[in-house]
Amino acid sequence: MKHKVTHLVLSGLLLLSQSSNADIWAEREALANIEIELTSLEKLITSAKQRSNSQDRTTFDYQNLLIDIRKIRSGISHHLTVPMEPVIPSGIDALSAKYTDHKR
Repeated sequence: MKHKVTHLVLSGLLLLSQSSNADIWAEREALANIEIELTSLEKLITSAKQRSNSQDRTTFDYQNLLIDIRKIRSGISHHLTVPMEPVIPSGIDALSAKYTDHKR
């Protein structure tokens, strides 16, 4: 299960990095979708944890998986809530706007 979660997260992040010229809004939308999916995964992990038997010889550490999922989700959430740096246009030379010359 942990490998599937890791694969899903890495696949999502890989899709984001494939296009270096990706539109910032498309990227933010993709990150928001990943955040939603991570919330769904957290519910599935909690459900699996409830079904597990702590008396089994080998057990899965659901708590560590939940911590990792929450860290990733928190990082995405933080990124999405931090204001984007404004784009400051470079200086544009003003036009003279004087096209008529009056001679005396």
